[in-house]
Amino acid sequence: MQSRFLFHLLLVASIMALVCGAAAQTPAPQTIAISGKILGASGKHPVYVALWDEAGFLRKPVQQLRIDPQQPVEFQFHVPPGAWALSAFEDENEDGILNMGVFGPKEPSGFWRAFHQWRKPRFADVASTLNQDTPNADIQLH
Repeated sequence: MQSRFLFHLLLVASIMALVCGAAAQTPAPQTIAISGKILGASGKHPVYVALWDEAGFLRKPVQQLRIDPQQPVEFQFHVPPGAWALSAFEDENEDGILNMGVFGPKEPSGFWRAFHQWRKPRFADVASTLNQDTPNADIQLH
């Protein structure tokens, strides 16, 4: 009876060691930092900065920041490595959305990878594949 108990105890201890060892060896999900400044903002209105993935591009940002007037127009996002796009706009009428006209945005706006076509941008036009921290992802507003 005692040997059976010891066997079960050793079995449980072995399983626990395997589980704990496997958990300790599993790497934490890697994230990278994307940060930068918004150039060309007046400082009089809020600025919105959006982080996009391909699935939600121009419909639903993965993350979005609102930077209040008179605050440093700097941003930082933490994401897994991959393809990402960044955009920003100055909300001149303070309604929380980028207002569009017939020929494009009515408010100062831009992407990290500049886009100057006479059509709606596609994700591939403005995205960059990132595998490491990117500290100077500055966005120029036009």
